[in-house]
Amino acid sequence: MVNRSDQILRGYDLSLRERLLQIMQARHIKFRFSSPIEKIVKEANGTLCVHTAGHEAIAADAVLVATGRKPKTEGLGLEEAGVKTGPLGEVLVDDYNQTSVPSIYAVGDVTNRVQLTPVAIREGHAFADTVFGNTPRTTAYDCIPNAVFSQPPLAGVGLTEEQAREQLAEVKVFTSDFRPMKNMFSATPERGLYKLVVDAATDKVVGVHMIAPEAPEVLQAAAIAVKAGLTKADFDATVALHPSMAEELVLMR
Repeated sequence: MVNRSDQILRGYDLSLRERLLQIMQARHIKFRFSSPIEKIVKEANGTLCVHTAGHEAIAADAVLVATGRKPKTEGLGLEEAGVKTGPLGEVLVDDYNQTSVPSIYAVGDVTNRVQLTPVAIREGHAFADTVFGNTPRTTAYDCIPNAVFSQPPLAGVGLTEEQAREQLAEVKVFTSDFRPMKNMFSATPERGLYKLVVDAATDKVVGVHMIAPEAPEVLQAAAIAVKAGLTKADFDATVALHPSMAEELVLMR
């Protein structure tokens, strides 16, 4: 895996990223960091020769280049209609999804706000309620749960520990590094890592992050708690469901 930066999965909690990297390296997946791809040359025998900055070329059978996405707005006639766009071609909208032309609205990836299907659906609902339902409504972009379906998957919602320390006066962090019971009688040594990020001033849980089997399934319910502003005391007062991996959320002290 070749990465142009010096880390994987920027934006996710550091502890989770480090754990996933360790697991992948233990599975003999090699990483080459700070190595932007310069060119890919196809040899006569069909081999793809991948040249990266500062390193020897890599011979490969196939290459997957993950370059991200940008709004595909060319050819829509936006400029002719007077709709303003941003530097990446994204349609600029206000909090109610209205463009610079009052009669034109835009939602979803074309606005380049948060490129997630559930977010686009929420924006569409807000647009319909505002324009056709006589109930003006905006979309909240805080506490959006997200996941990486790696093996094992990682998932998170709210502030990472790094973000919390930048934004809050005092932060408390609670972690559980455990081996899931389902792995106790198998040769699988894989462990789970859960983390709660808490605003020390209010006791509110401002972030939940985890890497473990079924982490996205567990995280969805935890996201409700973070969005609702529940406190660490609320988590502590909740009885654990045993035996489960999710019970670790209410056992951290």
